[in-house]
Amino acid sequence: MAEGKWITGLTPEVPVAEAAGRVLAERFRLVRQCLPLAAGRAWEDTEFVHQLRVGTRRAGAALRVFASAFPRKHLKATKEALRALRRAAGGARDWDVFLAALPGSTAFRGPDAEPARDFLLGYAFGERTVAQAHLADAEARHGAEFRAAADALLTRAHNSESADAPATIGRLAIEQLGELMRELTDEAEANPTEPVDLHALRITAKRLRYAIEIFAACFPPFLKDTVYPAVERVQEVLGEVQDAAVGLDRLSDIRGRLGAALPTQMARVKPGLNELASELRAKIPAGREAFAAWRQQWLEMTSMVKLELTAATITG
Repeated sequence: MAEGKWITGLTPEVPVAEAAGRVLAERFRLVRQCLPLAAGRAWEDTEFVHQLRVGTRRAGAALRVFASAFPRKHLKATKEALRALRRAAGGARDWDVFLAALPGSTAFRGPDAEPARDFLLGYAFGERTVAQAHLADAEARHGAEFRAAADALLTRAHNSESADAPATIGRLAIEQLGELMRELTDEAEANPTEPVDLHALRITAKRLRYAIEIFAACFPPFLKDTVYPAVERVQEVLGEVQDAAVGLDRLSDIRGRLGAALPTQMARVKPGLNELASELRAKIPAGREAFAAWRQQWLEMTSMVKLELTAATITG
């Protein structure tokens, strides 16, 4: 399934309204393509749900970028429908990731840990089945709503009447990317260490990444070839930290439920649960170290090249 990551063909002189229509038409097309596959054929390929989740995120990012180009009423309707689909896809995707990680986990190599592995596989599959039902329900309830809202939105793109609003995609790119890059750099300079703060930085990086995918054609190759991979890297590093933190919370919840409902079975699965918790816990300091290395490289890069997105940057 094609990701449709990069928006091509935009030049700095393209009016914002025209760019908004072209970008959102492409982002919405991918959501339309992925939605029936994720809702109806997810058991055939986990990528269907993954691509729907990513597609809804990219579409949401594009709506934020071009918010000034659309009426609030139609923008809100599209956002709400898209948000419902994204959340449903997110619930299913989270359990797909959890299930995929279990067979290869070193925590279950010993015979004492096998009961926990089998228990978690069954538990996670049950939760994944429920999540798929929620996704199918979201498609039935919000799929047509999203398609209608998206179609209506695309017919109403306009250039802002505000004298301060950018009239061209080039000027909008300077404004949007400049703000996001400063925000990410400020958060990196703050040197966060706790998972919740690292996750917040990761969200900022994700917003910057999706914005670069829209605006890259307006800039010299450095943005796509150097800045973008650096942003991708911190997302990967901090994604592992977040997955570990969420996994630990999930294990704690499972332990509490199992201990209350089936205390006699807890002794059989406890060794494996403890091993998995130790494995997940070890990923957090390892992720912090990887982030520290990325942080140094990012701050050196931004300091060296002075990534100020000015008009001169566009013309390269």
